[in-house]
Amino acid sequence: MISIRKVFFNLKVALLVLGIGITVLSVQLFHISQYGERLSALKNQHLLIEKIINTDLSDPKMASILINGAVSEIALSVKLSGQEALLDAFVTSNEEQASLLRSLELSSEAFRDSALIWGESLAISRTSENSRMMTARSAFLADIDRMMDYQVHIINQSIATAKTTAILLFFTCLLMIFFYRYRLNQIYSDLDKVCSIDIDGSKKEASTQEVDFILKRLFRRSRNTINPTFTHPLSGLNNLMGLASLFNTKKTGKSGNTVFLALFEIDQYELINSTLSKEDIGNLFIKLGEIISLYEQPLDLIGHLEDDRLVFIMSRSSKQTALQECETIVQSVEESSFNAQLGPIKITLSAGFILKTPAKSIEETIEDASKLIEKAKEGGGNRVAQLR
Repeated sequence: MISIRKVFFNLKVALLVLGIGITVLSVQLFHISQYGERLSALKNQHLLIEKIINTDLSDPKMASILINGAVSEIALSVKLSGQEALLDAFVTSNEEQASLLRSLELSSEAFRDSALIWGESLAISRTSENSRMMTARSAFLADIDRMMDYQVHIINQSIATAKTTAILLFFTCLLMIFFYRYRLNQIYSDLDKVCSIDIDGSKKEASTQEVDFILKRLFRRSRNTINPTFTHPLSGLNNLMGLASLFNTKKTGKSGNTVFLALFEIDQYELINSTLSKEDIGNLFIKLGEIISLYEQPLDLIGHLEDDRLVFIMSRSSKQTALQECETIVQSVEESSFNAQLGPIKITLSAGFILKTPAKSIEETIEDASKLIEKAKEGGGNRVAQLR
């Protein structure tokens, strides 16, 4: 038997793991983009080399500007191509990368020096300086190509790792969806059992520990032996005599709290009374009593009157607390389905909520609450009316 608390704890852990996995994948993708920037810097060096060797030296001043600018860009590109990435320590070989970068920096420096000398050389020595520059260019291009091959290799490695992470996350997410969909359906099914009406009186089996406890509590409550004189024959709840007797026994008004009385009436009572069997009506009131009992505290009382209205006497610290519970009960009934032999039915309640003063008896307070129910029905029903 599963625990609802454990299910939601495990769900939070699973979502945390999924979040960590998504974070790792995001970091990997960012890391790949950094490698892409390195590759772009290396490719840019190719373009700058071609720009330098194709410079027209017929205009020495303009040539000097172009060559100096390109040389500065090459220096920056070399620096960017060796810039550290976020996950270098986990993906690359530090020694291999450092060796390639040192070679690239040296050949870059040699090419830049020879390019500057060539750009400033006289016509008589320009050919020899050009040959020297082209030799440096060949060494520089070879180092760039080796560095590019290395970057492509680690990019492929990083993409493969990111792909594996994405596949794992996909299947983990898929497993979580199906598993927790099954678990949440179990919880919903158990809650539905609590809110439904027994037709054949068979024992309900719960899948969750918490709902099983509630069902056993309700089962024990319904099986408690009470004086038949004080109970309603349909629901087994306290009748008016039982309420009056237990109210004095429990000393509800002496707990330090204020006593409130809520009177509930089924809005569709005439229709269900003419449609449903006596057994279905009895089961309906049993289930309504069970719903109200979920909000019952030790000094509270629940009753079923002869006119088939339900009474909930509450001992609460404030009017707002009692009124909110009363409204929650009305809302819970509206959202619930009640099983009957003709099929599931939906009902709503109108309620009258009033303060129980010591000067008035329970009967008098119920009479006052009845007038409030009429106001609730005038407003369309399915609501709680109170004195302003």
